[in-house]
Amino acid sequence: MTARRGQTMVEYVLTLAAMLVVVAVMWHVIAAAKHSTARTERLVRSDYP
Repeated sequence: MTARRGQTMVEYVLTLAAMLVVVAVMWHVIAAAKHSTARTERLVRSDYP
């Protein structure tokens, strides 16, 4: 019985870790997209006053 509880806890911890990795990757993707958008807007603004 104890081994099953240990396995369940390990599975929950691994799931939590995987979800945290997904959130971190999405945060980096969104930050990169915002940076790219800002660069594009600056480029367009400098060309057409």
